[in-house]
Amino acid sequence: MKYDYKYIPKFYYDSIFDIPYDMFYQQGIKALLFDLDNTLILPKVTKIDDHIQFFLQKISLKFKVGILSNARLKKQQKILNNNYFYIGLKWYHKKPSKWGFMQSLEFMNVSCEQAIMIGDQLTTDVLGANKMKIISILVKPLNRNNEFLITKFRRFVIERPFINKIKKENFKLYQQKFQNFIK
Repeated sequence: MKYDYKYIPKFYYDSIFDIPYDMFYQQGIKALLFDLDNTLILPKVTKIDDHIQFFLQKISLKFKVGILSNARLKKQQKILNNNYFYIGLKWYHKKPSKWGFMQSLEFMNVSCEQAIMIGDQLTTDVLGANKMKIISILVKPLNRNNEFLITKFRRFVIERPFINKIKKENFKLYQQKFQNFIK
C-alpha cells in the first residue's frame, strides 16, 4: 500500500452538523478552524445564512472559532463582517501552506494539539492540517456542481485518483473516510 497518508483525514463526517463537538471539547480541543467555500457556504455565495451564523455563535461559547480560507480577502471581509477571526492569505501562503495555520494558532493562542481544521478538500484543508499535525476533519462539500474551476481540477486530478487507489488497496479505510465523501 503506497499512498500518501498526508491526504487522509483523521475523521470524516457528512456535514459540520454531524461532528461531535462536545466529545472533542472533552478531549481538550480549544479551537476550530473552518474552511469557508463549500464547507460553511455554497461556492460563489457572498453571505453566511442565518442557520450557519447561529451555529457558529453557539459553538463559539465553547471554542475559539476561526475561518481559514483561500478565498480572496475582500470576499472574506464582505461575508464575515469582522464577526469571526480570519486571515487574508497571499497566493504563496494559501492552504496547504503552513503559514495560515501557524498565524491562526498564534492569534487564537492554542497549540496544534488543541485545534481542529474542518474542510471539504483533501488537497488544501486536510493536507495543510496534517502537515501541521492538527486534527483534520473532512466534510462532504455542500455543492460540487458550482465549484470554482481550480477546485474541480484538484478534485478530478488529485482527489479522485487518490480515493480510487485507497478503494482498491484498503477498502476498509475507503469505507471509513471516503465512501460518503464521493457520493
